[in-house]
Amino acid sequence: MKRLSVKEIVMPIQEEVALKPSVGPEDRITEALKVMLKNDLRRVAVVTGNEVMGMIRLEDALEKVGLEGDMKSRDRRAIPVQRRNITVDERWT
Repeated sequence: MKRLSVKEIVMPIQEEVALKPSVGPEDRITEALKVMLKNDLRRVAVVTGNEVMGMIRLEDALEKVGLEGDMKSRDRRAIPVQRRNITVDERWT
């Protein structure tokens, strides 16, 4: 299986995002998911050295690792990630 890294889904910062916690571009996407879930975040900054490269969103990370759902649905959907169910609803579109 191909190692999926954060740099594959990094995007320009389009909305306010905290600089801590953050992930690096070479970190695994699963590590970014852990950071977001542990800190109850929908997005996380991607930082290299002291430079902010951009951000990644929870829904993009889930989709990249094959856990995508109908993010535009008004129905809630529980997705298991790291032995924890997360609920995705219309607020995340």
